[in-house]
Amino acid sequence: MTSVTEIERKERAEAYLAQSLKYLENAEKFLGRENPEKAGEFLWGSVATAFKALVMAKKGKEIKSHGQFWDVARELARETGDESLYKNFREANSLHSNFYDARLSLEDIKINSKNIAKLVKRLMNLTKQSLRKD
Repeated sequence: MTSVTEIERKERAEAYLAQSLKYLENAEKFLGRENPEKAGEFLWGSVATAFKALVMAKKGKEIKSHGQFWDVARELARETGDESLYKNFREANSLHSNFYDARLSLEDIKINSKNIAKLVKRLMNLTKQSLRKD
């Protein structure tokens, strides 16, 4: 992870939050169009950018690799005592993989999308709390 200045930290965290919401909206559009692969990829993108926002807000650092997402998700679940954060992260990751393998049905994506939307909202709230502490 790479460090940034204090001003960049806040600006980037807020930009990641906005992007995460945009991806979540796009996921809903593609669910409506019955395109599970694209919907799943947007759900993954929403989770990934929400995690980027949280790490940027808390630590002023950027996530640079896919493996770092796993580390951050495990750490956050431990910090909060909420294992659903890690479980829902794993669900989102499976949707990312599905973009390439196309094994999950539209119904599978719809079921997962509810949990992933909750995860994104939780990450956004944690990010906003972290930004308010400053």
